[in-house]
Amino acid sequence: MIMALVMINGKIVDSTEATVSVWDRGYYFGDGVYEVIQSYAGKLWGVTPHFRRFERSLREIGIAFDMDRIKRWVNEAFAAAKMPDCVIYWQVTRGCELRSHTPGPDLQPQFFLYVKPAPNNTQWITQGISAITYPEIRWKRCDIKSLNLLPNVMAAKAAKDAGAHEALFVEADTIVEGSSSTYFAILGGTLVTRALDHQVLPSVTRQAVLALTEGLDIPVEERPVTIQEAYGADEAFVSSSGNEIRPIVNLDGHEISGGKPGQLTGRIVQAFLKHTRSGGSFDDLVRHTRFALLPADHSVEAGNLR
Repeated sequence: MIMALVMINGKIVDSTEATVSVWDRGYYFGDGVYEVIQSYAGKLWGVTPHFRRFERSLREIGIAFDMDRIKRWVNEAFAAAKMPDCVIYWQVTRGCELRSHTPGPDLQPQFFLYVKPAPNNTQWITQGISAITYPEIRWKRCDIKSLNLLPNVMAAKAAKDAGAHEALFVEADTIVEGSSSTYFAILGGTLVTRALDHQVLPSVTRQAVLALTEGLDIPVEERPVTIQEAYGADEAFVSSSGNEIRPIVNLDGHEISGGKPGQLTGRIVQAFLKHTRSGGSFDDLVRHTRFALLPADHSVEAGNLR
């Protein structure tokens, strides 16, 4: 296991000796939320939207935590890791207590963070990946970056068992998103991806891709893609913070784009690589985009779930 640095509640600890309480509600309930951010050339990328999304996730599940403290800890860990290109994962759980579905009133939230080297995505960018479809079995608040990822693990395992690299959740014959990614299809020269709602994660990389696509004068349509459209797509790809942009060249045995990354996908990938590797900021990229980073609130109390 390659790991540069681990932090627990603001203290950097030896990764081989790091421990958390067995009474942590994140351990037996998945009662918490997490975030992942990547750095390029010594700079954290998309800091503002990642913290905004994390703050929203905390708020949606009712955990109060000082965001200024989290920002300070993330920056301290990044500086201490001395890794110009890395991935930082952090999570906050509700706290520690004897197991009870109803949390106690005075819990102290627990913070955990680790830093690891950023993956080398060159192979997947140049060769593409294969994917399978998988039934949508997740809960109805996938807009929250929750620790409850068992359905995602099951889908990812099914993909690996099938010799594929990603699984795409499907509901009502339409693709929702990947087990750890946003799905995009290029249909007749138009980039199509599902609009933000309570069923998909408001991906930071998704907004970056859409902003880049605008700059390349590629039309964009936000709507669900049917399975049949996906099988016959001109091109397709998935995106996420850690894995960046990966072209899909095969879906359920259906060859996409002649079994190799497509031309428009290549333009988007190259624009993304040029922007991030040259030190371009996320804020500058999305400054004038019409695409939202976060969806409207979808609280159960507000009656927004359908």
